[in-house]
Amino acid sequence: MNKTTLVDGMYRINLKALFGTIVLGISTATLATICPDGSYVSGPRCNICPDGSYVSGRCKITPGGSYVGGSGNPRIAPDGSYVGGSGRINICPDGSYVSGRCQIMPDGSYVGR
Repeated sequence: MNKTTLVDGMYRINLKALFGTIVLGISTATLATICPDGSYVSGPRCNICPDGSYVSGRCKITPGGSYVGGSGNPRIAPDGSYVGGSGRINICPDGSYVSGRCQIMPDGSYVGR
């Protein structure tokens, strides 16, 4: 049996192949979390920082007074903003910077993954 099987003149989807696709879709969707203020963070949990912003991981204060999350120390991006995490700093299509790959959220913002 390949991806589809012809049964009584109709195609039936191979459930194993479909299930694998569904699981892949679910695991991709869980890489970001929506926080109580409507913002998104990369990771499974939102942590609130002293200034009321949300990050993934521990709150780390930047020299500018804002907070970033993730592993490693805050790093400065080419536009002067600070990025948390330990991945490579990349520019996203909206001009924001993230650590790692740009992942678009439903509100049009980007988080790193």
